[in-house]
Amino acid sequence: MPISVAAEAAWARVGELPPSSLVDARLQLHHAVQIAVSASISYLPARPDDSHTALSWSAPIHALITEPIAADRPVRFGVRLRDLTLLALDGAMSVTRTLALSERTVGEATAWLGHVASEAGLDPARLTTRKHYTIPDHPVASGAPFSIGSGDPFRELKRYWSNAALVLDELARTTAGASPVRCWPHHFDIATLIAPPASAGERRSTIGVGHSPGDEWYAEPYWYVGPSPYPEPRDLPSLDGRGRWHTKGWVGAVLPASDYVAGDAEAQHSQVSACIDSAVVASRRLLRA
Repeated sequence: MPISVAAEAAWARVGELPPSSLVDARLQLHHAVQIAVSASISYLPARPDDSHTALSWSAPIHALITEPIAADRPVRFGVRLRDLTLLALDGAMSVTRTLALSERTVGEATAWLGHVASEAGLDPARLTTRKHYTIPDHPVASGAPFSIGSGDPFRELKRYWSNAALVLDELARTTAGASPVRCWPHHFDIATLIAPPASAGERRSTIGVGHSPGDEWYAEPYWYVGPSPYPEPRDLPSLDGRGRWHTKGWVGAVLPASDYVAGDAEAQHSQVSACIDSAVVASRRLLRA
């Protein structure tokens, strides 16, 4: 099972760029991650929960990485966010090969992936780019090259990801019933799933706690806490940390980045923590109702 590799020890202040200005970089990263995930889908045994496709955050290299793939030489693949670089890692988690994606296409990157997989002893004929899910479109999916530009949006998104890993790793470590922290390549969120204990005969309930870099609901990074089954909107209590309830399409507590980036690093971390703690408590109460 994948694990989230140790997160940074301190919150990195975000907000140097407007949260809504990160959409293009986020979409490019989402497509870049699919290149690494192609190796997972091609060479790892499939699991019913799709967790073989999930990635982990590696703080030392600021990258989202796959699980280890057994081969003559065990290998992982990943994407370093700050400079949009595809990585190959060995069994000791050392970076062995890199490919800067800026000005290169998905096709070129996939060819590089196949070459590195072959060097590790994997059958390149098994490598497939087919996915059983869809992601938001971007010109890179149609052959346009990746473009890092100034690099500022990618470095900013790296800070959001490192903060997310910091908070979620601690939550998973200290919360009974919490799953490993995973990044899901279809939604591109990083999350843990809490399964509160249930009495015999009770329906199974869960609380998803995670961070999204943005999606069709919010064009900016945001935190969420989602109880399942969804509670009735009329039953939702107030939340701390300026958190609010999202009720269109799904029900969950959210905290968009634009609602907390004005503060310094300590204030941001404190506000996010207050929102998550409040929302988890509220979700537990709602699920018992």
